[in-house]
Amino acid sequence: MMDIFPAIDIYNGKAVFLTHGKLDSIKIYGDPLKYAIQFSEKYKRLHIVDLNGAFTGKQKNMDIIKKIINETGIYTQVGGGFRTLTDIENGISYGIDSIIIGTATIDDKILENIDKNHITASIDVVNGKTAINGWNDTSMNYLELYERLKSKINRFIYTSIKSDGTFKINFGKKFWENEYFIYAGGVSNGNDLDYLGRKGFNGAIIGKALYEGELNVG
Repeated sequence: MMDIFPAIDIYNGKAVFLTHGKLDSIKIYGDPLKYAIQFSEKYKRLHIVDLNGAFTGKQKNMDIIKKIINETGIYTQVGGGFRTLTDIENGISYGIDSIIIGTATIDDKILENIDKNHITASIDVVNGKTAINGWNDTSMNYLELYERLKSKINRFIYTSIKSDGTFKINFGKKFWENEYFIYAGGVSNGNDLDYLGRKGFNGAIIGKALYEGELNVG
């Protein structure tokens, strides 16, 4: 069975959604804690991103994220601004089950010193390239990044950036080995989950479809 991760993207203290990962497309939904509690009544996991941290490298919403962890008590993976070893260690001390790293994946010193049992590497893909530094740098092929990381990390997120907010998934062929892989981008129904399961994914992140009542997974 596919693991489902409801997504809570937090920007300036509010739960929001960005189509294609762009701030100029921001849609504000409201209180992140309210949504976290609602999701925790149906699902066993949460996917949380501090968007301020993702775009600037400086986290702004960690107090809210700590409240979510304390009040829901369910598995949380959290990303956004974890760019140093200290950032990652602090996140683990807050009770985050898995720290999502994107930009930090290019830092060999971090990769050599992290506990891979607490790390998820995010491979954010646009036009076949990996987007880092707030999705502004797209110089590395996503397959190159996977090959670089596979001996050091065993848990990944594959994000189709252009699918975000479209209710249409976009993925071709499995490229990994036995690592745990989560898909993100455009998931809206049970057929999507079935398709992703056949492709070899272990889990799926779902955002806009949950907030706008479009999700129908049976």
